[in-house]
Amino acid sequence: MKPLSRSVLFAITTLSAFAQSSPTIVEAPTFEVVATRLTTTSASPTTDLTLDPTAAPGELALPTLAAEIAGFAVGSNQSRSFTDTFAIRGLTNTPIFGAPAVTVYLDDLPLGSGFTFPSDLTGFAQAQLLRGPGAGTRFGRSGPGGILLLSTPTNPTASTGSLTLAVGDHGARSATVTGASAAGGELDAYVAATWRERDGYVRNTTLNQDVDPQETQSALARLRWRASERAEFTLFLNALRARDGAQPLVPLFGPLYTVQRSAEGETHLDAFNAALTAAVTTDGGRLTTTTGFSHWDMGPYSNTLDFGFAELGNGSTLTQKNLSEEIIFTAHDDAAFPWRAGFFVNDGQTNGSFTRDFGGFTFEQSDYQFDVLDLALFGEATFALTDALDLTTGLRLVKTEMDSVRTETVPVPQVTPASHSSDAILPHLNLRQDLGHGTTAFANIAMGYKTGGFSAFTGNAALAPYDAEYTTAYEAGVTHATADGRYSVTVRAYLYDIDDYQIERSFATQAAADDYLVVNADSARSIGGELELAWRPVQGLELAASYGLTDTTLRGFTDPYTGDVFNDNRVPYVPTHDAHLRADYVTDAGFFVGATVSRVGKTYYTEAEDPTFMQDTYTLLHARLGYTAERYRIQLSGTNITDEEYYSAITPGTFHGTPGTPRTFLGEVTFRF
Repeated sequence: MKPLSRSVLFAITTLSAFAQSSPTIVEAPTFEVVATRLTTTSASPTTDLTLDPTAAPGELALPTLAAEIAGFAVGSNQSRSFTDTFAIRGLTNTPIFGAPAVTVYLDDLPLGSGFTFPSDLTGFAQAQLLRGPGAGTRFGRSGPGGILLLSTPTNPTASTGSLTLAVGDHGARSATVTGASAAGGELDAYVAATWRERDGYVRNTTLNQDVDPQETQSALARLRWRASERAEFTLFLNALRARDGAQPLVPLFGPLYTVQRSAEGETHLDAFNAALTAAVTTDGGRLTTTTGFSHWDMGPYSNTLDFGFAELGNGSTLTQKNLSEEIIFTAHDDAAFPWRAGFFVNDGQTNGSFTRDFGGFTFEQSDYQFDVLDLALFGEATFALTDALDLTTGLRLVKTEMDSVRTETVPVPQVTPASHSSDAILPHLNLRQDLGHGTTAFANIAMGYKTGGFSAFTGNAALAPYDAEYTTAYEAGVTHATADGRYSVTVRAYLYDIDDYQIERSFATQAAADDYLVVNADSARSIGGELELAWRPVQGLELAASYGLTDTTLRGFTDPYTGDVFNDNRVPYVPTHDAHLRADYVTDAGFFVGATVSRVGKTYYTEAEDPTFMQDTYTLLHARLGYTAERYRIQLSGTNITDEEYYSAITPGTFHGTPGTPRTFLGEVTFRF
C-alpha cells in the first residue's frame, strides 16, 4: 500500500491549526449513523438528499446519487465523467460536444461541461436537485433539466474530525479524513481529503494485466471569515488528481470483464476548482458575489479496441477553463414580497485534440479550441394572492457567443474558424397552494435553453454547426408531510415540448465514410411522472422509495443523410423508468443494517431503437451492516450483491460498452476525534 497522499496530510495539518485556536474540546459528539436520506417536504420540483461526508471514496458518486432520485440517470463510462451522459426527465447532454442539461454547483461554484462534473463526492453533506428550467430564475448558471447543488456541511458547535480507513476486494483501499472547526467564531473552516486505489474490474488476458485500475487523490477546503455582523467572506477550494488505466470498453456480446488486445491505455486527470464569495447584508436585503474559477485537464487519455482483423487506437487530450462572476441580491425574509435578482457571466475556453489509427495507420489527427462567453440576467418574485395561495413569476435572459478554431493535420491539413451566437428569453410562472393539514400543491410553466455550437470531429465546415435547443416545460404536483417529519409523499407529473433536440453520433455523410456530429431533431416530447416516499414507522427505522416514469420520443426527426425517419422513437440515454427502495435500521445499542434496491429501465443508445445498442432493464442490490459507538464506527458493505451483469454505458460507433461494477465488498472503520 502506498503512503497517504499529501492531500490527506494537508487536511490533517489544517484541522490541527484551526483546533489550536478553537475552544477546548471536552467531549466529542456522539457518532451518528448517516444514511442517504430522501427528504421531500414541500410541493416543488426539488429533492433533497442527506449524504455522509465521511464515507469512503467510491461509495458516493454521481451515478449512485442519481439512482436514488426519481427521473435522474447517469450513463457512466467510468472514465471520470468523460463522455458520461446526465439525463433528467428526457433532457440530456450529448457525450462529447453538447452543453449539459443539468448544471452542477459545488457550494457556490458552478461547473462547466458535463465532463467536468465530480467523480467523487467525499466531503459533501447534502445534494439538492432543482428540477426543470424554472430553477434558472434563481441561479446564474442553469441547464434546462435543472440544477444539482452539492453542499459542504455546516460547522458543529465544537471542533471535530474523522478518519475513515477502508479495504475491499479488487484491491480497493482508501483513507478519508475530514475536519471542522467550531462554529460561532470570527473564523471557521471545514476540510476533507481522500486517497484511494483499486485494481481494475476488466482484465486483458493477452497482456495479463488490468485494464482499468484507478488511483485517486482529492482535497476540499472551505474557509469562512465573518468580518462584521453584516459581512462575511467564504473561500472554497477543491482539487482532484486521478491516475487511472484505460476507459473499460469491452466488445458488445463478448465477456464483460475480459478482453484480448495488444495494448492498453491510460487516463490522467487533474482538476482544480475555487470560489470566493462575499455576502453583505444591507437594509434592503443580502448581496452575494461569487468569483469562480475551474480548470479541468485530461491527458494523456488513450485506449485500444480490438476488431479481430485490426485494432483501433484512440488518443485524446481535453482541457477546460472557466472564470465566472455571479451577483445575486435577495430581499429580506420580512419584505412585502420575497424576490431575488442577479447577473452572471462566464468566460470559458475548451481545448481538445484527437488522434485515431486503425491497423497502425493514422486516419485522423486534429485539435480544436472553443472560446465561449455566457451572459445571463435572472430574477423572480413571489406574491401572496391569498393566505394560502402564492404566485412566483420569474424571467431569465441568456446570450452565448462562441468562437471555434479547428486545425486538422490528417487526413487533409486545414484550419477552420467559425462563430456561433444564440440567445433566449425564458419566463417562469409557478403557483403554490396550501391545502392544509400538511398538504400543498403546485403547478408551473417554464422555458429552458441549451446553447448550440460545433462538432470538432468533422473536417467538413458545413456539417460542424448545430443549433440551440429550447424547452417549454409544464409541471404539477402535490406533497403531503406530517408535522413531526415521520412521513412524506410527493407526486409530480410533467410534459416537456422540446425544439431542436440535439443528437450526437456518427452519421453516414459520405458513401465511404462517416462523420461524428451533433445534429438537431425538429422536435421531441417528454411526458412522465415521479413518486417519492419517506417514512419512519418506528424509532430507528427509516424507509424511502422513489419511482420515475419517462417517455421521451422524437416528434420530428429524419436523418439528414440517409433519409431514415425516426418519429415516435425514444431518444438515446434516457431509461424508460427508474425505481429505488431503501431501508435503514439502527438499534439503541448501536448496531445498524441497511439495504437498497435500484431498478433501471430499458435504455436505448441510438434513436433507431436498435436492440444491438440497448441495455435491458436491470436491478441492483446493495447492503451494509455495522456497529457505531461514541468515537468509532465499523461497517461492511456490499455493492451489486447479486452480481448483475449490465452495461453502464454503450458506445454504438465502436460496438463496445462499459460494463457495470461487478459484485464488490468493502470493510471500513471510521474514528471520530
